[in-house]
Amino acid sequence: MKRYILTTLFALVLFAGSAFATGHIPQNDGKSEAEMYIKKVAKIKSDEIDYAYISSSMFRQMFKMLGADGELNDIPLPLTSIRSMRQFTATGPEGYKQLSQAMDIFLQEEESVMGMKLMALNREDGTMTAIYGDSGNTLVINDEGDELSVVFIAGLSYDSFKTLGENGMEIGF
Repeated sequence: MKRYILTTLFALVLFAGSAFATGHIPQNDGKSEAEMYIKKVAKIKSDEIDYAYISSSMFRQMFKMLGADGELNDIPLPLTSIRSMRQFTATGPEGYKQLSQAMDIFLQEEESVMGMKLMALNREDGTMTAIYGDSGNTLVINDEGDELSVVFIAGLSYDSFKTLGENGMEIGF
């Protein structure tokens, strides 16, 4: 009997140990599928793609510089929810090709991509602008045929993004 108990305990330790030994315990860090995809796009190495990243702490520092008292009181509320912003700009034909391939899933004009809905689409004089958004993120793509710009704002919903434009806030899009 002792032998069976020891064998069962040993087997249990082996199976439980192997499950924890892999070190892969799925965790949800609150990032959407689109945000994770944009992080992968940021890993593209090209001299013809300009990339800028602004973290939430950088935003807070910029907001503090705007206000004399260091408070966020005068900053529009939607801006305080921003977690990060990533901006990509193709500066040459190879960069345009790489960035266009990476963003192709959003350039197909699908109604919904990675949980984000197509909120606005404009084609004018060879330029296409698409805005995708959801309750937590906004993606703006501007394709001029030879220049492609992509801006992804994590933590800013499309509704908040629209509000900023309606209030005359120029945020460089």
